This record gives sequence, C-alpha cells and structure tokens, in this order.
Amino acid sequence: MYLYRYITSRTPKLLFIVSLFLFAHSAILSAQDTCVVLDLVTKSGGKGDTVCVEVRVYNFKNVLSFQFPINYNPNTIRPISVSNVNKSLLGFDDTKVRINKTTFDIRTQWDDVNGDGENLPDGAILFEICFVLNGPPGSCSSIYFSDFPIQTEFTNPDGDEICVRDTNPNDQICIEVPSHLCVISSSCATQTNMGSLTIKAWGGTPPYLITSANPITNSSLQKAGDCLIINNLTPGVYDFKITDAVGKDTIIMVNIMMGSDIVITNDINYTANPICYNIRNGRIGINYIGGAEPLLIAWSPLNIYGVDKVSGLGPGKYTVTVTDSLGCMASKDFVLRADTLFSKVTIDKYPSCAGICDGQVTAMASGGDPFIGGNYEFYWSFNTKRNCIRAKSCTNDSICGDQFVLIKDRGCTDTIFFSLPFGTGNLQDSIVVDSVRCFGEANGVAHVFVSSKATLNTPIQVTMQTISGNAIPGGVLNGTEYTSSMVRAGKYVITIMDAAGCSILDTFDIFEPDSLEIIENALDTTASCNPGNDAFIDLRAFGGTQPYTYQWNFMAKTTPRIVGLSAGTYTVTVTDAHGCTQSKSYTVSAPTGPKIIGFNNTNVFCPGDSSGCVEVLYNLGTGTVNTFMWNVPGNNPRICNLPSGKYTIRIEDSNGCFDTASTTINFSGNGIRIDSATIRNPSCPGKSDGFIIVTAQGGNGLLTYKWSNNITSQVNVNIKAGTYTVTIDDIGGCPPVIDSFTLIDRPKPTMQVSGLQPTSCSAITSCDGQAQIEVFTSDTIVTITWSSGEQKQYFNRQNSYKDTARLLCSGRQYAIVSVNNLCSDTVYFDILPAVPISIDSSRLTIIPPKCYKFTDGSVSVAAKGGTGPYTYMWENNPPSPILSGIGDGYYKVTIRDAKGCIFLDSVRVRQPDSIKIQVILGSTLDVSCFGKQDGRIATTWTGGNKGKGQFVWNPNVGQDSVLTGLAAGTYTLVVFDTNLCSGTVQHTINEPPKISATITPIDTPACTNDQFVFSVLNATGGAGPQYRYTIQDGPPNQIGDEVPLFSGIYSIKIYDKNNCVLDTSIVVPDPINNLSVDFGKETETIQLGDSVLLRGIVNSTTLLDSIIWTPIQFVSTSTQTTSFVNPPRNQMYVLTVVDENGCTASDKISIIVENNRRFYVPNIISPNNDGTNDHFKISVGPDVEEISLLQIYDRWGGLVYSNSYLDISAGEVNTWNGRFKDQPCNPGVYAYIASVKFRDGFVLQYRGDITLIR
Repeated sequence: MYLYRYITSRTPKLLFIVSLFLFAHSAILSAQDTCVVLDLVTKSGGKGDTVCVEVRVYNFKNVLSFQFPINYNPNTIRPISVSNVNKSLLGFDDTKVRINKTTFDIRTQWDDVNGDGENLPDGAILFEICFVLNGPPGSCSSIYFSDFPIQTEFTNPDGDEICVRDTNPNDQICIEVPSHLCVISSSCATQTNMGSLTIKAWGGTPPYLITSANPITNSSLQKAGDCLIINNLTPGVYDFKITDAVGKDTIIMVNIMMGSDIVITNDINYTANPICYNIRNGRIGINYIGGAEPLLIAWSPLNIYGVDKVSGLGPGKYTVTVTDSLGCMASKDFVLRADTLFSKVTIDKYPSCAGICDGQVTAMASGGDPFIGGNYEFYWSFNTKRNCIRAKSCTNDSICGDQFVLIKDRGCTDTIFFSLPFGTGNLQDSIVVDSVRCFGEANGVAHVFVSSKATLNTPIQVTMQTISGNAIPGGVLNGTEYTSSMVRAGKYVITIMDAAGCSILDTFDIFEPDSLEIIENALDTTASCNPGNDAFIDLRAFGGTQPYTYQWNFMAKTTPRIVGLSAGTYTVTVTDAHGCTQSKSYTVSAPTGPKIIGFNNTNVFCPGDSSGCVEVLYNLGTGTVNTFMWNVPGNNPRICNLPSGKYTIRIEDSNGCFDTASTTINFSGNGIRIDSATIRNPSCPGKSDGFIIVTAQGGNGLLTYKWSNNITSQVNVNIKAGTYTVTIDDIGGCPPVIDSFTLIDRPKPTMQVSGLQPTSCSAITSCDGQAQIEVFTSDTIVTITWSSGEQKQYFNRQNSYKDTARLLCSGRQYAIVSVNNLCSDTVYFDILPAVPISIDSSRLTIIPPKCYKFTDGSVSVAAKGGTGPYTYMWENNPPSPILSGIGDGYYKVTIRDAKGCIFLDSVRVRQPDSIKIQVILGSTLDVSCFGKQDGRIATTWTGGNKGKGQFVWNPNVGQDSVLTGLAAGTYTLVVFDTNLCSGTVQHTINEPPKISATITPIDTPACTNDQFVFSVLNATGGAGPQYRYTIQDGPPNQIGDEVPLFSGIYSIKIYDKNNCVLDTSIVVPDPINNLSVDFGKETETIQLGDSVLLRGIVNSTTLLDSIIWTPIQFVSTSTQTTSFVNPPRNQMYVLTVVDENGCTASDKISIIVENNRRFYVPNIISPNNDGTNDHFKISVGPDVEEISLLQIYDRWGGLVYSNSYLDISAGEVNTWNGRFKDQPCNPGVYAYIASVKFRDGFVLQYRGDITLIR
C-alpha cells in the first residue's frame, strides 16, 4: 500500500489547491535556472563608518515589474541614502527605492511603463544602499530579502510571476573590533527602578581597568567585548576612566536620565492562535505605554521592527522588545498554540479478485482541534455513503484501487492517499528455473511456488504454455508447488487460479547456453623441411558455459594451442562446465626434399694448377632447386678453374629442403714435391746459429733452389729465428713448388712468481716476507738469484724448477733466472707489508640488549689483516671472539695473530631507549556526560626498538594507541615493542556526575487563563555551569528564568555546558475552575436613548465573588450578569466575573448607538377645546434628556409663551394653549424656539413656525 499525505486549511476546493500546489512547486523546482537571482554585496567597517551595499541581479530577463523589501537590524546599522540606481530601466530612479524609518525596511518597486519587459546583464548593479554602522563593535546585522512588509514579486509581460532566489540569505554587515581603545556605554532609569549603566570596551590591549570616584568603581574587563554593569544609580552624570594594559586611557561621561516605565500588554482584540498547526495565520498585537520617545519595537525570532502587530504566524514562541531612546527596554513573550492533527489509514482487507471491490480500510485521527466529543469528519473518495460526519475512526468496507480520504477537524484537513491493488485474490508466486544444460537439449525445469498475501483458496490450478499459446504437458502439481520438467529453452506463461476463481499470470524464461563452438585463432598446418616440426594450431572455445577444458590426441596436450607439429592428423575435444563437448580434427602435411646422387669431376695436371671442374648430380623433390652453395665461390651446379682439393656443396629447393655432399679433384701429371726438411732452431734467443736443409723429388731434369734470404742451395745455415721461403723449379712446364719454413728461438724460461707472503707484521723492520718462483724450461742448468741475496743452482733435467726466498723485505723485489750459464732473464714482484690487524666490520656482530637495562647483549668479532689464526682477549673475560651477557657500554678487546702481532680496539654496545608513553592531554577527553561512553585517550610512545608497537589495554577495550568511545574508569596501557620490551602508563577517564535540578513545585492553576510560573531553580552535577533549560525543545532559558505555562504536559530538558541533558517532564494540572463568561455576540445596535438587555452567560463550578461592569455608567443592574444598558453614545462594555478563588473571566460587547434624534413638534394647533390639537404638544424619544427652554413669539417678535425644564417623563408634554395672558391669541403664524439636551450630551436649538387656527 502506498500512502501520500497533504494537509491544508479547510476549504471546499481542497483537491484543486493540492494539485495546484504540487504543479506550481514542481514548476518552480524545474525552472530554478530561470529564476531572477538577487545578490547583496556586503561589506564591514568600524563603528560610525559608512558602508555601501550593492544590490546585483542575475538572470534578469523579460521582467515587466518587481517589488521587494530589504530587512536589517536597526540596532546595528542605519540606512542613510540610495545611489547608483540603474538607469537602464526606464522610470527607475532613487524615488523607487524608499527607506522606511517606521518599519525599518527598504522597499523597492518598479513597473515597465512600456509594458514589454526589460533585460539586464548578469551582475548588473540595480542600486546601492549606504548604511551608517551604529551598533557596538563585534556586532553584526543580517541583511536579506524577505516578504515583509511587502511581498517579493517579479512578473513578466504575460502576467506570470517569476521565481526569485537570494544567493546568500545569510549576508551580514559586521562592525569590526577597533585596534584603538574604544568604549561604549548605555544606561537606563525609570520611575520604578533605580538607574543602571553598562560599559563595554574594545581595542587597545586588554585587560581594561575601569575606575570612578562616584560610584566608587575599581573593576576590570578581561577581554574585548566584556561588559561591566552598575545598578542602583540615581539620575545624574557620572564619569568613568578606562585604562588598557599598556596605559592608554579614555574618560567617558554617562548621563542617566529618568524615564517612565515601558508597559506592554496584549491586544486581545487582535491576537489570535493559528487555526491549524501547519497554517501560518496566527497573529499578535500589542499595546504599549511609557518610555522616552522614540521607541523601537523588535520582534524575535521574526527580525521584524517598528510594528505593533505581526501576522502570518505559526505555532511557537514569539518575543517583542520595546526599547526607548534612553536605552530602557521591556519584553513580553507570546506563545501561539495549535495542536497537530494526526491521522492514519490501515488496510484491513485487500480486494479479493479483479472486479470485486470488497477491500476494507479504516481511517483514524487524533490531535488537532476536534469537534465536540473528540470527533472528526471523514470523507472518502469512493463509496461516499461510508463517510463519517462525527467519529474518531471511520471504516469503508467496499473500496479498491487508488483512493484517498479527507479527515477534518475544526480548522485542519488531512488528506491521505492509499492504494488497494485489484484482483489477484492476494495470489502471489515464486518461480525457480533450472536452465537447459547444453544447447539444443530439452532438460530445463520450472518450479512454481504459489502462496497468498491473505488465505490461499485451495485447491489451485496451474497451467503452463509457450508465449505463443502452445500448452506444455507433463507438469506435476503437488499442493502449492508445480513442477514442469524436460522443457526446452524459451519464454513461458504460467496461469494460476484459486478455488474462488481469482487468477494471476506470470511469465518467465528458461535459458540455454549458446552452442559450443571451436574457433581458430591462427593455423599453420604445413611443416617445413628446415627446421621442421614447426606447424602449430591455436584455437579457442566459444559458447556453452565457461570454463572450458581441452584434450588433444597429441602428447596428451590440454591447452588451446599446440606447437612443434610434424605431418599428421590432430584432434581436439572441448568440454564446457556443464559437460557439453565439441570435437574437431586438423591435418598437417610436409614437403619432399632434393637428393644428391653423384659428381662429374675434371682433375688438374700440375700441382698448383687451377684447371679442375666439378659438377653435382641430383634428383628433385616436391620443390625446385634454386640454391647451390659450394665451399668455394660459385653458385651453379658446375664450377671450374679449381685447383686440386676437396669440394663440398649444399643444394636447397623452394620448400627449404636441402642435401649436402663432397668430392675431390686430384693430380694427373709428375709434379715436383718436397720429400723432407731438416730444421734446427737458434741455440739462444737472438743468436744466428740455426739452419734448414730441404730435399725434393719429381719434376723434369735438374732441380734449382732459391730462398727468400738469397741462398740458392738445399742448405740454408747461420740464420736467426724467422720464416724462410724456398722456390724449387725444374725445366718442365709445371709451375715451381714454393714452401715456407719457420725457425723459432728456443723458449725463454717461463717464470711464475707465487706464494707471495707479506712480512709477518706491518712494521718496516720486518724482512721475513716470502716468495716462490717456478721456472719452466727444458734446459738442464738453472740458476736462481734473489734480490735478498739468496741463490740456488739446479742441474737436473726436469723442465720445472721451484725455489723459495724467505728473507724478503716489503717493497719492489726481483729474481734473476739463468739457463745453461748462457741465457738469463729477470722477473720483478712486490712484497706487501703485513696487512694491519683490524676488526673486520663485515663480520662484526653486535647484538644489543633487547630492552633498556637488559644484559643479554653480545659481541662477536673477527679480525682481518695480520696472520691468522687470532686470539681475542676481553677485559676480565676469558679469551674468545664472542663476549655475551653484556649491557650498554664500551668493551676493549686485544687481538693477537699467529705471528704475535698485537692490535687493540673497543666495541660500543648500545641499549634501546626505555619505552616512554605519553598521554596527549590535548587529545584526551573525559566522558562528556554521565553514563556516556565518549571518552578518549590518545597516547604516543617513544624509545624501545623500531617497528610497530603492540598495545595491550586493561581493561581490554582496544589494540591501538588511541581509544575512543570509552566509559569512565582507569585504563592501563602496556606498550610492547618488537622485542617485547614494555612501558606502562595509566590514565583515568573521569565523568561528570549526573545532572540534578530543583524545579518550582507544581501548583494547580486556579483559573482558566492562569499560568503556572515554572523555573529550574538550580542545577548541579554534569559538566557544570552554565546550566540552561528548554521547554518543549524551545529556546534555552537560564537557570532561574521564569516561564509561565498553561495547563498541559511539558518536556523539560536541563543542559550543562557540555550539552549533557537531564530529560524529564512536568504536568501542569487543569485549572480548578474553567471560569468563562460569554455575551454570545460581539455587537449590539440601539437608538440613542434606548436600552438593551445584555445577558452574560457564566460557566463556573464555584461561587462568584464579584461582578464588574466596565464602565458601570448606564448599567441598570450592575450586581447581576444580566442587565439593561442605555449608553448615550457608542460604548464597549466589559463584563468581568471573579469567582471565590479570585479567578476572572471576561467578555466584551460593543453597543453601537445610532443618533436618530427624536424631537417632534406640530406645525398647526386649533385650541378650541375639542380635544384635538388644543395644545402645542411636544413628543420626545428616550434619547432626549431635557428641554431646558421653550419660547413662542408672534410675528412681531412678541413673546407669547415661555417655559423651562419641561416635564418629559411621559414622552410628551402639552405646552402653549394658544392664549397669552389668558386671552385667546389671534389666528396666524407664530415662531418657536426650543433648547433640547440629548442623552449623549449634545444640546440643539430647534426653531420653526406654528400656525394657529380657530
């Protein structure tokens, strides 16, 4: 069910108003970007400064007219002038912007005289208004656009209203605090109160010292803006000196003048509560007297000034303050009340089926202003015969669809919209579908579960068909569950009907996966000859249900890509997550390569001849041979101009297949050939005692020899090491034989110095360095001489000789090696001084103590330099490279190497700092209110070992350095570092005590309009002063403030400075006597002189003590509540009754006196004693009080009759009888004059004539 609520005032056009409001509201929301935007560009300044505020407009398009007010606080700022008026608007000048000094507002109005609308650019200045800043420093005045006292309105040429927005409704003009010393004072004195004055200081350097001799004053203000109040002063002039902290001072003179008390009373003829809690039609009026003119009236929280009546008010508290020119003020609070109308709708029963409107709804109401007996009116939108004129609830038992009900009290109307959906008998279903497993299969299942939002009418029927209407057989109904199996994919319709004939339709889909397919990403199904086995297949699966698995018939592969394929057939099977499969095969082929079957060769005749040829013979494969690669230049199947030798060829066809083979070209003649050669190398390097002897065979005739060193015989002697070429020729036609031979110097002894050992110690006097030389030579006599003078000679043939020197000093040294006492060579080398002993930092291990002041540290040292092994001696400890069980400090170690060299050093072991935990007081908070869990402890820790700390709290309320949401209590934190070293801190979270308060004892009001004066007399506990309290969540009151309350239940909340609250309530009982008096009407109209009966109907449960008529004049029975009154002029009568408890009640009625003055005289008399018109008879009404004089004159002005203070008690009086001095007067015309006084005090002179006949 859906409920929508609109609450409006009572009107027969309710629905129209609701829909119009909704439309208008929607239109404004959707058109906000078309609204005219008003912007106030505010400034601030010092007291007494003048600042000018620009009024800017945006989106000012097609505007025909506008009006709007600007409101401000006259206590802070005062407008003085208008300037910079935008002349682009025809007829807009500074007369269109008026400063109203009575209601303290600025009103702007303009109409386009052309009637076609005007435009202004965005940001255009409409006008500027300048203000004098007259308030105290630090004060601010809101300045804003409003709807008081005139409505803000912009229109276009079509007559439509344009929406308006204020860019910042919170604009302010503030008075800056001066830097120089500034003092402001105010004072007040009345006839009933002694004078008081207030002094405030700003600027300079606080604190401020205030001194005076009269009254004796020596007080200080601690900060700028603080005030000093001095009371009980008689009217007069007082001097005060104000000095700031650096000695700057000023003297002010305060004149306290006497004024009259300001008295504010409620204008009961105007003040009225709103008729409905959500309608702002309440109003308040006041009467006030006293004070020194001019007076300023201020209404809060309305921010309205200068008026004694305000309207358009909703329920709430309003305060009016009247301030006079002397600074005296008086305030009065008003509370407007209107109870909220609460209403709701409950659905008792939904309509059973479509077309049967048998739903039932009950509407209920409470609150508001009910009719007599606490009843309301209910009006249904459907089946109006069920309307209820006076009831607390109303039931409509034949309703359905989208409807509403109107609920009315005396002043408010609440509309609730609701929906009763038609027609399913409250049937509802839930369908669970098992999809088809593989594409094209018929194994889907539909499960239908039937229920009802009410009571299910069984048995039920369920049918299933395709979307095209074909029935699906085989469904099984089991109570309220229907199952249809072996169904193909598709869209289906379920129809459910209960035993009452109600039915619903529902549609659903049975899905199937897409067809499982195999798609090739890339293929190469032809293997090459070279390198071969390089075909591949790369594919992927599509459709079905992921994930997929792959299975090949090739090496049990399970990937979608296989490589390294040779010729053959390859099959893959893809299986999806549901077990659906798809297979596919691929064939890989390979080409046949060429084959070399032999060679066709041509041999050479002479050595060195290049007349040979080679031709390769081969069979083709499946490709064409296009490449011939020989091991000599040439790329054809036959190559020539070849010398004798071996030749290799590789042939390759267009498929990359190849074959390789070799053949040899031989000699066919008797060429020259070298048979042997004897060579002897020089005996020593550089000597010329080597020789070469060559022997050749073959050729024709005598052979000739020629060497490259010009020797022409077979024997070439006395030659040095080097390469020598010989050319041997004959007399035949073949080219000569050329060959080369190389003599080499005998190898120098190879010398290798090793085993260099520095001197034992690093001292320069140490010459026990060692070196070993190894000489490699085939010579038999080897002599080795060292730079230290050591020498040794070896005579045996062993190819390798070793010798060791043991007396070498550090620095550049050498060894001379001689062989066979002929050849010698020198090798140089360096003997390093001993490496100084030191501690090897790379192997130095310092394990500090785990925690502060622990002695579980250790040091492990290893020496370098010198000669190992080393011994390590620690002070007062046995020899060892490891020193353990130590704490913070320096530890000396003596290191001795194997050669007795000594090195002294020390190792610094540092302990971690102690763990220090600090509670961050600025971030640590006590519990704000008693019983709350909003305490906070923030800590930081230092020291210990690096790394993340572990926080252990007791009690266990967290594992972090900061805890929040804490209750009051003591908390202990232990912080462990990575080595489990710990530090401890303890902190106590305090909480304020419970707030307790003393309130005014509840008393029962004696009278109807009596108010119980409530106050919170004192408060203790909590977070302490300043305490304050609220009533009904209204504005805060200070402790001791008294608030008058009518009878009722009130929520009382008492707050401390932390806004902790003591929540309670009070009940002000109904008054003892609901005393009332009612005339039953507001006015009564009478004729002057008439009287009217006024009946005051009194309602009282106690005896009356007094009956008071005001005024009492012209009241016939002033001791009764029913009396005649005959006022001589318009008069309001107030009847006040006082019961025995002193309660009063009153009602008023206005008597309107119409002055139709009733004074009647005849215009003819016939004094003949016939009983008709024998006298000048005057008739009067009750409005005539007296006729003080009547005179009648003849036509010559002679007085013929005179009488005074005639007796008119009978309403008429006979006067002149037509006789003068007892003699009949002659017929004729006579004149009369009468002086008549009426009851309203008016005296009129009536003149006229009268005809006398006989």
